[in-house]
Amino acid sequence: MAKLFRLLKKELQTSSLEYLLLFTGSVLFLLLLKIFQGQRLLSFAVILSFVSLYIIWGFLHHAAERTLNLKSMIEYIFIGLTILLLLTVVFSI
Repeated sequence: MAKLFRLLKKELQTSSLEYLLLFTGSVLFLLLLKIFQGQRLLSFAVILSFVSLYIIWGFLHHAAERTLNLKSMIEYIFIGLTILLLLTVVFSI
């Protein structure tokens, strides 16, 4: 468990600006979803924008760490598309 905390601490120290950007984008995403609640097209545009940010963030994060590979990018794309599908279904009801 201590090893996990050391790894997380190291990761946050080296990539704190990147994680701050992702966190800020996530908070903005939630605020915009609340503001545009009930407006399907705008809610979808907000969700699509956030998923795009997430995929681009993953690409840039791994490129900066020099750990970018096809498997990681496919993972980010599939997670993003899953989030897009789930949130589109949830917010279209």
